[in-house]
Amino acid sequence: MTHDELPPRTGTLTKRALVLASHAVERAALAAADDGLLVIALFQRLPYFERERRVYAELARHSACTVVGMVDRTRPDLPVGVTPVLLREDEDLAHEWSVIALSPTFGASVVARDLERVETRSTSLEAARLFQGRWGFRRDEAYAEAVRLRDTLGDRLPPSARNAIERVLDSVVDDPATAVEQRAEAALRHLVTRLEHQRRRYLDLREKVDADRGFGRDPWTGLHSLSSLGTWLGVTAPDTLPLGLALVRVPDLASLEARHGARTSMHTENNIADVLRREQRQQDRAFRISKTEFLLAQPGVDAAAIEAIGRRLGERVRGLGACYPFVGVCAEVATTISRTRPLPLEELRSRLGAPNAVPMDDRSWETAPIPVVRAATVAAED
Repeated sequence: MTHDELPPRTGTLTKRALVLASHAVERAALAAADDGLLVIALFQRLPYFERERRVYAELARHSACTVVGMVDRTRPDLPVGVTPVLLREDEDLAHEWSVIALSPTFGASVVARDLERVETRSTSLEAARLFQGRWGFRRDEAYAEAVRLRDTLGDRLPPSARNAIERVLDSVVDDPATAVEQRAEAALRHLVTRLEHQRRRYLDLREKVDADRGFGRDPWTGLHSLSSLGTWLGVTAPDTLPLGLALVRVPDLASLEARHGARTSMHTENNIADVLRREQRQQDRAFRISKTEFLLAQPGVDAAAIEAIGRRLGERVRGLGACYPFVGVCAEVATTISRTRPLPLEELRSRLGAPNAVPMDDRSWETAPIPVVRAATVAAED
């Protein structure tokens, strides 16, 4: 691969690329840790920091100052030596993912802003998140970002942390090793590209194997099952990525097989699933979450869009009587835009004014709550 073929280090970046770049910055900082090291990182929310807790505990032991910012109302429990800074939900820094490492002889940075959008195709919603930003191993850029964050955080930095930051900034006086930085950065860009490509191949293969074996799928409609919802969400923290939700309830399915037979019931269920598929984009997921309920999840849509989709879903499901097997059904639809995790399924159900979902009987379906997914299950994607 030539230099011209290297992917850009600025622009729209995937979460996978940012994770790799952030880990590279953190490990490089640890490898060259000394008394003059400064580390400033913004994590958006505490769950994202928890996955890197050990790394930042180690950084704090070897740095002059380690500052971590995130949105929270109370002081989070951070490792000894890590200075927490609380961010407000409505400020720009709440949407920023940054890792700045600076010393007299070394500098590297990752700075990105959450676009609240996702890639068109990924097996995990969290892994599919997109950011606008840049990363690099250039001391001048790291210096500028450290100054920016020092000024933006202002008096939220305790005097001891602010003084430590000033000492590190004052110590950066020698010219940067520009040629070395560019070579290291080019090598890292190549590795990030290769790793992201291999991870994408792995996820594509796993998705194909799971689909072929029916893992996480409703065997009757082919839609994703409720048990796969937690895996798709990944470790998405509350209040970050907005998700449009359309819950469709078809009460007639509870007794359709008894009234019209298994064949008619199966055709009707598949017709309903096809209605959801027609509204589904590549980045969306359609689920069957109970015998009578279906869920369409769409990241990155606004309230008007999901309301329009909900109306179309209701109209088309109620119009299925004109299609084979020519059995009309009723449909109730509730929509919302949600940033909460777990998803507010019970709130959507309450808007329909009906009792809890009808279980799937011998089909072994879950109705609620959303299952807890172990971190190891989603680590490869997030």
